[in-house]
Amino acid sequence: DKAMKYLNEALAAESVAAEKEKLYVRIALISMQMGNQSDAMAAAKEIKNINPENGYAYFILGQCYATSANCAEIKCQACYWAAYDMMSQAVSLLTNEPNIQESAQKMMQSFRAAFPTKEECFFAELQAGARYTITHGYASGVSTTVRYR
Repeated sequence: DKAMKYLNEALAAESVAAEKEKLYVRIALISMQMGNQSDAMAAAKEIKNINPENGYAYFILGQCYATSANCAEIKCQACYWAAYDMMSQAVSLLTNEPNIQESAQKMMQSFRAAFPTKEECFFAELQAGARYTITHGYASGVSTTVRYR
């Protein structure tokens, strides 16, 4: 809590975009550790606004989207598609951070393993490759592609 207080104070006083970006990365990562996905999402979106090539933004967004996959319904499972998409983007951008990149790759594998099955998609009238807009949780409004486990 103290770290967040100091980071937010530093953020309020900072005017250099690159420094704000670094502060938002720290805020997002700490918020995720504290289980505060809404603050992590907000910080990740700020990172992305400052620098769309910052892999941490996608790394955080992917984790937040995955937390929304909290039921067995297709609307929840679809959050893994968006989470996978974000982690894929993170992997491609985090080339200078091999440990974080490796962590993102492992998360991608676990998200893929949690995709809905072909049968679940069939009963939801979803075809592989079709566009799908998520209507649940932190990934709500995100457009992605239908994929089977």
